[in-house]
Amino acid sequence: SNEQSINEVDKISKQLSAGDKIVVFGGTGGVGQLVTKKLGSEGFDMRVAARNTERASETLNDDSIQTVPLDLTMNFVQEDLENALEGASAAVISLGTTAFPTQKWKDGNTPSAIDRDAVTKIANAASNVETLKKVVLVTSVGVNRIKEMPFLFLNLFGVLDCKRDGEDAVIASSKNKEAAGGGFDYVIIRPGRLVGGPYTNLDVAKLLQIEGGAENGVTVEVGDQLLGDCKRDALAETVVQCLINDECKDIDFSIISNEDPALTSEEWTKQFVTLKEKK
Repeated sequence: SNEQSINEVDKISKQLSAGDKIVVFGGTGGVGQLVTKKLGSEGFDMRVAARNTERASETLNDDSIQTVPLDLTMNFVQEDLENALEGASAAVISLGTTAFPTQKWKDGNTPSAIDRDAVTKIANAASNVETLKKVVLVTSVGVNRIKEMPFLFLNLFGVLDCKRDGEDAVIASSKNKEAAGGGFDYVIIRPGRLVGGPYTNLDVAKLLQIEGGAENGVTVEVGDQLLGDCKRDALAETVVQCLINDECKDIDFSIISNEDPALTSEEWTKQFVTLKEKK
């Protein structure tokens, strides 16, 4: 039928392929660095938006990764955000600050400024990017369980509320069919408490050598149901799988690390199909 063929065309047009541009927000953090380098080695054209491009280039230490200036807090310039997203086929948002007041909060790096406002700015701008097919947002377990321990405690300063607001902004933007490209596919990953490296460039290099993409596997569950730790390399591998696997779209799920081997591409496909069925 005609309707089916239109859906088929839509499905094909949303798939990413090598050479597509992917922009990473938070690309200099531990998870962001691994994601950026893994995707680069998959043949994507990588761009990292950073407050300090010189420092970002130094950290990433790879001439094939483009760095563009973007401050999402005090010195926000809308045009910088539009430039960062221009021509991108996908975006990864891996931002965050501390749950409780620390030195990191100075210069306006609070949960409301980062997890809510910065993510919302990206989400709103994303709806005007015609080329954009997929946005992957990393948040946290507990966003839907703020009345339960330990999340009640973790959320004392509102970090989980702000992350939830960021999620809502991305979902709303992705569903905006009036938008430039008729919307994009969204993926929300809610990892458990982040643990492990990379702490240094050497760690990044070592973690990129691991067969199968990560030292251990992850337990995957639809929605916000898990509690436990999540290793950074396992989270990075999950982000990459969400981008390269066509079955991963319009889903939100939580992950924690386990002692099993990393999931294969086929196993990821099964996981994504199951997540869509459970939704």
